[in-house]
Amino acid sequence: MRRKYKYEMGIAVINGIETEISRKQLEDEGIRAKYKGQTIYDVTKEFKLYIRSRGKSSHFYSRGKNRNNISSKKIYSQRHREKIDTIFNFINAKDRIRICTYYWDYGKRGLETIFSFDNYLLSKEVKQSVTETNYFVADIFGLSKSLNKSDKEPHISIEVIDTHYPDLKTFNYYRHITKNSPLIIVFYYMEFEPFLNQMLNTKSDKTNNGKLRVSHYIQDGSFWVGEERIEEKDYSFIETYNEEINFQIEEEYYNAVQELEIIRIRNKSR
Repeated sequence: MRRKYKYEMGIAVINGIETEISRKQLEDEGIRAKYKGQTIYDVTKEFKLYIRSRGKSSHFYSRGKNRNNISSKKIYSQRHREKIDTIFNFINAKDRIRICTYYWDYGKRGLETIFSFDNYLLSKEVKQSVTETNYFVADIFGLSKSLNKSDKEPHISIEVIDTHYPDLKTFNYYRHITKNSPLIIVFYYMEFEPFLNQMLNTKSDKTNNGKLRVSHYIQDGSFWVGEERIEEKDYSFIETYNEEINFQIEEEYYNAVQELEIIRIRNKSR
């Protein structure tokens, strides 16, 4: 019976040139010698492969866990990419950034700081493996240049939402990973700009600081609306809000976000 191998094909990249190599070709000692130690990927280019020399049973293998993306590959519109670039450039041009949200006190509006940071390294479309089985692709991802990862210096992911809100699976994944890791996932909605989200310069001429105003983010396993977890927020002001939500059920939690926040804000901003 013919033995089955996990990787039947590899793609070697040498001086920028890609060459396909089949598992069968590795039976040739010359082929093995030629590509041993070279950069080789699987056909999806997600995993780095290595050659295990076993004569007629030589084959490719990978090291580490083969994690999968939590969702299908993101499709970025030109408008979406431009907004990611704008936010990325805005943050990088500032000495310090305050991620903040509006709050109301006796009818007066103010800005509450969720988190402020400086000396962070940021990049776009970053893959992050946080669990044993999955990874996610952050539109903008940042970590402290000190390389610390703590509640004081958490990792930051900014998800720029164009037309599609994260699905149930992705949303639950975000909640799971933030519950077990110092990570803030911020939502910046293009459709709610500047009603809900905007980039603001500080008024002082003495500093080069900026504000990223948001309303929704996920931290510590919860979806936050400003300074309140959605499961603790009072929605009694909504006339149609007359059913108790079981926030222990993931689908009900997700639907509550959609109905009590996203849909309501969408209708209000029109």
